[in-house]
Amino acid sequence: MSRLRPALLALALSAVCVQNASAIVGGTNVPAGQRGYVAYIEIDGSFACTGTLVTPTRVVTAGHCSAISGAVTPMPVISIAQPPQLISVTLGSVKRNDPAGEKPGVKSVTVHPKYTFENGSGYDVAVLELARPSVQAPVKIAAPGEENLWKPGTLAQIAGFGTTKSDGDTPDTMQQAQVPIVSDATAKGAYPDSFEAATQIGAGYPQGGTDSCQGDSGGPLLVPAADGSLRLVGDTSYGNGCAQPGFPGIYGRVAGSELRSFVTGAAPGSFAPAPATAPAPAAAPVSGAPTSKKKVVRRKSCASMHRGSKKHIRSKRHKREVKRCLARRRAKLSPR
Repeated sequence: MSRLRPALLALALSAVCVQNASAIVGGTNVPAGQRGYVAYIEIDGSFACTGTLVTPTRVVTAGHCSAISGAVTPMPVISIAQPPQLISVTLGSVKRNDPAGEKPGVKSVTVHPKYTFENGSGYDVAVLELARPSVQAPVKIAAPGEENLWKPGTLAQIAGFGTTKSDGDTPDTMQQAQVPIVSDATAKGAYPDSFEAATQIGAGYPQGGTDSCQGDSGGPLLVPAADGSLRLVGDTSYGNGCAQPGFPGIYGRVAGSELRSFVTGAAPGSFAPAPATAPAPAAAPVSGAPTSKKKVVRRKSCASMHRGSKKHIRSKRHKREVKRCLARRRAKLSPR
């Protein structure tokens, strides 16, 4: 059975069940003081999600964590965000809802407009605008041109505050683990009716054992950059149970082109700078093509030496100078 994600339909003053959040199976405790950019998100005290700080005032999370309409709600056909006053965010702590953690408040919630029933599980991303800037160091989203960082086979990092097994208990400490990114074909083979590569990416081991699970939806899928920093490439979305063989976790493809314009608009400055490109090598000259002209220095002939400015003065002296000139030239051209 697919994970179920509960969501509150506050606008309608009634509750509707939608697909569930997810967290970490097969992971380890995050040491205190690390991953301060990972946000613990609580929605009206009803359920929890995870998110990633991508600028001092923006947190990326899942659409199903932030919408009162979504992938399994037939009406309305537009995406409607949760009221920001119902959402709390905690940063800078590895403990769930830590009273000592940073609580910047939420100013606004923006859900991808295409996260609707008719679009299925795709476009599962939202951005929370914080009421005040966070003091935590954010993580940048992988830039256009950095697609090689998250190609299939890359070992990615996941983190979150959810359960350590399907329908299990929630640990007090944030969990982290590593999973390989899988090809789109592998993800589609596991989820033929729901996976679509434009807005989703899969990660997990073929044998299972390590995965996200209930309580960590919206949490980060991270890859290392060339300089050793981390790049956000996905937000936790859904899966078949947790850590099941043959079923990788599915993440919103936040670094992909289909979601980029939305994330850029809702979270300005959240993408890493595009990598510098090396200048193209100069093209080799085409055979037979004219080359650049060089200044040709013409050597005066011996016969033209010692001429007057108005006419060629020939004399015995001139003839002797010409003979000497020719002798010097022949000496210089002799073989060695």
